Amino acid sequence: MTQKVLRPLLAVFVLLFALMLGWNVKLQQEVEKYKPQIEAYLPEDVYVAVGTTIELYNNQVAWTGIREGYSFNWDCDVGENREDRFSVTGKEEQIGEYPLTLTIYDYNVNEIMTLKSTLHVVDRVLESEYSIMNMGDSLSNGREWYRTIFHLSDGQITFAGTRGWTKYSHEGRSGFSAQDYLNPTEYFSEGVSEGIQPFYDPVQEMFDWNYYKLYTGKDPDVIQIFLGTNGLSDDPKDTVDAVASMIKNIRRHDKEIPIYLVNTIYWGDQEKIATMVRQDGTAFLPGEFKNRSDKRIMDLMKAMDKKFAHAKGVTLIPLALMHNSAENFQEGDALHPGDAGDQQFADVMYSVYCGTLED
Repeated sequence: MTQKVLRPLLAVFVLLFALMLGWNVKLQQEVEKYKPQIEAYLPEDVYVAVGTTIELYNNQVAWTGIREGYSFNWDCDVGENREDRFSVTGKEEQIGEYPLTLTIYDYNVNEIMTLKSTLHVVDRVLESEYSIMNMGDSLSNGREWYRTIFHLSDGQITFAGTRGWTKYSHEGRSGFSAQDYLNPTEYFSEGVSEGIQPFYDPVQEMFDWNYYKLYTGKDPDVIQIFLGTNGLSDDPKDTVDAVASMIKNIRRHDKEIPIYLVNTIYWGDQEKIATMVRQDGTAFLPGEFKNRSDKRIMDLMKAMDKKFAHAKGVTLIPLALMHNSAENFQEGDALHPGDAGDQQFADVMYSVYCGTLED
């Protein structure tokens, strides 16, 4: 066969190969669109104090569009591998460190991913007294968890701030986002103005920790930042950057003060999201849906971990993983837990304090 005949045949073959390759790539792209996606987050360290109970909920450790398509297996020498969560109650005889492994399987029991952490069972007794200033939104605004932590600690932990009551004082402001604390944002409580939030220095025109201490007379031992519900969006950058700006300023004035960052909680179910209304009867969260808000919480949590997990003197409290968002919200409220939620808040926070404050 002459070269004149072979060349056209070769060209046709190359063209057919290229078309088939392109079709295959296109097909793979289409298949990828419909392939179930899963993301998961587990912190390097999990703490449970003696006498408290900590739970890690499968549907909060992992986000996926098809939750029923996955199985979860927790492996640890202490605690319980339950149907929907890992549960552990701290016991004095178990004080120590234990490897904690979560393996996620698909519906065919194929292993999808494995996450590892260290479970710390810690003594519930602190050697010193601590004053904690908590800055936050409605989840920190006069909530019962302040009082519960005070009693868990036998009075060794108190709270400081310009709002609230004596040992349970705080800097929680309903509706505030992290960005609100960087700006001259005025706060209204039951329609009455409390003025510009006290972290904003009007001379420097910025958030300033030293100004807060001088202006308020408060000088706590510990700072806690519990923000993220307000301003929640597809991109967590604004919230993370705002918290980073606060920490940078705090470190200018207090190089060693412990800083805790609490991961904001997942919202309640779609029925509660749908039925939340404002005082005027309009929808409180129009157009919001559970799976998207869960994805936003997951992305914010992972972004906070990436930014701050190894920052000196900064400790993340993974409350989002440990609050029962399926059961703990009150009727008609997808954002604010009831008494059981406050108890979980207290158990989680106090366990982290016991495990890290005196390192």
